[in-house]
Amino acid sequence: MKIFQQKGLYNVKGKVLSREDFRLFSDEPNYEFNPKRFEKTVASAEAMLKDEIPMLPASLYREFTVNGNRANYESLFFKRRNMALTLALAEFHEKKGRFTEKLMDAVWAIMEESTWILPAHLYTSPYGANMTLGPVYNSERRHGIALFSATTAAVLTTVYHYAKEALDGITPIICEKMKYTIRERLIIPFIECTYWWTGDAGQRVNNWNPWIISNVLYATALIEDDIYVRERVVELSVRRLDNFLNCYHPDGGCDEGPSYWGAAGAALFDCLEILEDLTNGKITIYDSELVKNIGEYIYKVNINGNRFTNFADCPPKTLPSPALLIRYGKKCNSPFLVSFGKKLSCHEESIVLTSQPYRGLRTAITPDIDAEYCPMPTHTYLPDLKVMTARESEDSAKGIFLAAKGGNNGEMHNHNDVGNFMVYYDGNPVIIDTGVGQYTKQTFSPQRYELWFMQSGYHNLPSFDGVDQKDGPRFASRDEVFDPEAKSFSAELAGAYPEGAELSSFRRHVALTGGRVTVTDKITLAGEKKIDMHLMSAVLPVIDGDKIHLAQGRTLYYPADILSARIEEFDPVGMNTKSAWGTERLWRIHLTATASEIEYTLTVE
Repeated sequence: MKIFQQKGLYNVKGKVLSREDFRLFSDEPNYEFNPKRFEKTVASAEAMLKDEIPMLPASLYREFTVNGNRANYESLFFKRRNMALTLALAEFHEKKGRFTEKLMDAVWAIMEESTWILPAHLYTSPYGANMTLGPVYNSERRHGIALFSATTAAVLTTVYHYAKEALDGITPIICEKMKYTIRERLIIPFIECTYWWTGDAGQRVNNWNPWIISNVLYATALIEDDIYVRERVVELSVRRLDNFLNCYHPDGGCDEGPSYWGAAGAALFDCLEILEDLTNGKITIYDSELVKNIGEYIYKVNINGNRFTNFADCPPKTLPSPALLIRYGKKCNSPFLVSFGKKLSCHEESIVLTSQPYRGLRTAITPDIDAEYCPMPTHTYLPDLKVMTARESEDSAKGIFLAAKGGNNGEMHNHNDVGNFMVYYDGNPVIIDTGVGQYTKQTFSPQRYELWFMQSGYHNLPSFDGVDQKDGPRFASRDEVFDPEAKSFSAELAGAYPEGAELSSFRRHVALTGGRVTVTDKITLAGEKKIDMHLMSAVLPVIDGDKIHLAQGRTLYYPADILSARIEEFDPVGMNTKSAWGTERLWRIHLTATASEIEYTLTVE
């Protein structure tokens, strides 16, 4: 759905403001920065005065190629940028000059980096796909643009805009070089080159598209003087954002998961706000039903507080910007989204966002928000994404919560998890989706599904003689049925498994009724096989006859005359479960039987 095109907004000539006329946050004409939001920033900047600027040697960059580790380089890469942004905002707020020297060193180090593209993203560079270090750039080669090269440019844009006076007090060379480098590494390549994430060739795009474009627009708005360049960036941005919108589910569902919504749907909204500012309100699509649906997705998959249904590459805890949710809801006429944003405002929001500096600045001008109670919908269904949620009470901190999914195993950031479900009680986990491990070279390689947390056998799904689900879009559910009155979801899941499973049919029905969750599986196989149904837990389950004691005082009832129960404790290698679940171990319940045809019901209450 190419919304900008439908609205006739591809012609931007005469709509784009010059840099002299441009003003950030034009919808807030009398804004002031909230001093309370700078207190922690200043304290962090003070601590940084004692820190060394991290070294980023070539040997560290090469680790990704040599042994697959991406964390060692990235942690120092991001520390540099966090220092630069924190010191700049602290100096802007305080205006005493005590952070300026350290800020100069941080931004100079960043500008001296040969490339801003991370080792794991080097394949996106036109000249770096087969290299272990960033390519050599010269007058005949344009820099590539990847996620964190764009965010780096946005960090330096913020430094330039808010700390230029302080840095010019040392020497104007610093800001002159910043302006030149931002244009050379972001703005000009955006105009002159095309990348997979632009969708210019009709390919499917993901969160890279709006996330990068939001930072391109932000940098252009504050750095670029040439009106032709400003117009060209806006023209390309609306066309490329249309490529993103054209790939989106009409129901607004984000198949990358709630944590990636912050880089997808929320980044789209960042783009829309900056476009509104850049064109003095002449380019807006806030009235689009799809744009509204994209925003409302995030409350539909909320469990309680900062806990969200973490299907796909998603941790169980994430926090979308409450200030952004409120603005999104107001501009797209979604009172519920506004209320949800106010509910989440009890969670503190940082203004130092190295991945989305513009969003952090918007938060910095937001007055203190009083948290309010927001009754949550007792059921939701995303018919295109094929995700349902149901809860016992409108109070998200009370009662049983159920989420389940259909879909296919070729989705963005996919795990092999078609038919998976999760159960929470009083907002806390009972039966879980374990989430995703630390990203390494393997995570986005052909060996991705050799990682345990990507496999259906480590989701709440069965295997058949050890055969799990297979990756790829053709491995999918079908005949999905959502019943809002019964708060139930059912689907045929046999198609998610390869031929080796020899499944004739696997129909799953999940429901939340009367304060209990029921899961009924009806399975038909071509021959007798060992059926091993798995359930994942972050607390040690205890078998007690025909029931199993779970977390939060919940009990799983199972037909002991049909299924045998066993508990497996395992080390979740490659995953930081301590921060996600508060434990360094995880447990997998095995419910097994040998049969060619079976039907059983599991009940959690």
